[in-house]
Amino acid sequence: MKRKMVLALVILVLFAAGCQPKTPASAAGTPPESGSWTVLIYLCGSDLESQGAKASQNLAELAAVDKPDGINVLVQAGGASDWHTEGFKSERSQRFLLEDHDWTLVDEGPLLNMGEADTLGDFLAYGTERYPAERTMALIWNHGGGSVAGAAFDELFDGDSLTLPELSQAFAASGTKFDLIGFDCCLMASLETAAALAPHGGYMAASEEYEPGGGWDYGAFLAYLGANPECTPVDLGKVICDSYYAKCLDAKSGAMATLSLIDLSSVPALTAAFDAMAKEMSASAVDISALQAFAQGARQAEHFGGNTEEEGFTNMVDLGDLARQTEAVLPDTAAGVTAALEQAVVYQITGESRQGSSGLSVFYPLASSTALCDAYAKAATSSHYLRYIQAVTGWSPSEELALPNEQPCVQAVDYAVASESYITPDGYYALHINSDLDAVEAVEFSLYYMDYRSGRYVLLGMDNDIDANWTSGLFLDNFRGVWPTLNGLYCAPTLISGDENTNLYSIPIKLNGKKTNLRAAYVWDENGENGHYEIYGAWDGLSSGGMSSREVTPLKDGDRVELLFSLTNWETGEDELYAMGAFTVQGDVVMEESELVDGDYLYQYRITDVFGRVTTSPAIIMECKEGEIFLYETADPPSGEPGN
Repeated sequence: MKRKMVLALVILVLFAAGCQPKTPASAAGTPPESGSWTVLIYLCGSDLESQGAKASQNLAELAAVDKPDGINVLVQAGGASDWHTEGFKSERSQRFLLEDHDWTLVDEGPLLNMGEADTLGDFLAYGTERYPAERTMALIWNHGGGSVAGAAFDELFDGDSLTLPELSQAFAASGTKFDLIGFDCCLMASLETAAALAPHGGYMAASEEYEPGGGWDYGAFLAYLGANPECTPVDLGKVICDSYYAKCLDAKSGAMATLSLIDLSSVPALTAAFDAMAKEMSASAVDISALQAFAQGARQAEHFGGNTEEEGFTNMVDLGDLARQTEAVLPDTAAGVTAALEQAVVYQITGESRQGSSGLSVFYPLASSTALCDAYAKAATSSHYLRYIQAVTGWSPSEELALPNEQPCVQAVDYAVASESYITPDGYYALHINSDLDAVEAVEFSLYYMDYRSGRYVLLGMDNDIDANWTSGLFLDNFRGVWPTLNGLYCAPTLISGDENTNLYSIPIKLNGKKTNLRAAYVWDENGENGHYEIYGAWDGLSSGGMSSREVTPLKDGDRVELLFSLTNWETGEDELYAMGAFTVQGDVVMEESELVDGDYLYQYRITDVFGRVTTSPAIIMECKEGEIFLYETADPPSGEPGN
């Protein structure tokens, strides 16, 4: 008979193993010195070190501090093809102790995979046994990828990473409950991460959003620890958060910064509250109107990491904002999640474009696949939530998962959004959804320039600047003949997320010859009527393995910026990415709305339903001519429609 695995909180397999050399005898029989700390840093260098020397920069920050003897700092180094600190070797697994402003090699062995639980578990056991202290801190340094991909991507082992079950396994194998567990990685402040580590630590410090390549301010927090060895983990955690934010501001990357300190003892109550909310979510999935309200709330909630085809999808949303945005449809449980979250999040910092952040995110299937959902099931905290994911994605879980047997959820096959579009007498392009409006999650538009000389459509971008009436299902364009420009050149922004304060955009560019994405935002003024654009920097997005880029690169003088556009051949339908316009940065780069040049533009509505399916309206021509806009219906090339 096949055994079925029932999810309670987190599905974990715990076992102890080790593949490092045997650790020396510990001094465990001697009581640790009062005010002593042991800080264990799991330094998976990856491309951050081999290509950017980021790990070495943080090592130098630590070495510059006048550290008292009662503070032990031990590093396990690996995962990088090249190191920029003397004595660190890419072909060996090494451990270094900080002594007299330098790194002393204390242990060395064959090269190990930093993405294996055994490697981390043995390091944690070695460090706590060899350097016992009154308080202990463990820190994972590297890339992060959220609740599915995990952290510590080893570039020497095909980018293998530590998943959340592996992280929990490693900490359990160490035999130590750490006072503070930190992630100097992107995207790791999630409910799932906190639940995985709750049995193994007192507090957790991590970021919901991506982090700049410079990471935490190691000099600041070690100096504080040296001057205040009797401090509590909360005291130290607050210093880590504040000094990190100050470092981000100095690097002009503070707008997107997040870092939170989590009381792990409060996490079981939070996971229970979320499970109750997920049960109500799953129950709501039997009603299409309730499912629509929740899906729209999830779309409005704060998103982290990638959220476009070019960047990749991280599928992480803010848990508190998700509860706030969906409280109307989840009246019995959303408030409970908010209250439990407030108890769990002891302290946090948020940049001006991340004011909706509550301190912990949660996986949400914005773009999903069977493999993604299968991987998430291993880290999930709630079987009811998996049942909801099954409803909205059509995912078929394995037989090993025994999901709650509840009422049948709505099925995508039962809904087919139908619409008609037309030009109104007063000159607007109207979309009327006349069937299954309650299955529609979002209505956006795409704008294309018609290049008659080359026979191509040029995608200028996608946005949600539409006059919407969700009661009647009538949507009208708000096209004003203007479009965002960078230093006077048109660009192709795609809306990532938006709330009452900020619309966040991703713009495809080449920066000094390398393809990347420029992050920018439209920040609303206090009255909500006007605003301005801000440019945050270039971000490479996600790797195929889910690893988030940690380098947010502000534009600087001398940078060469090429603006990329997606071109579609209207005869063959073939797509290509092409650079159209470039500039060299000198001073501030100005992003603003500018009038579109005279010519023909295709305007097309894009309808997304609650099941993630996308349909498009017929496209019409909007001709810009001498400051006026003329609308024409169109059918065949060269006046035809672009593909979806």
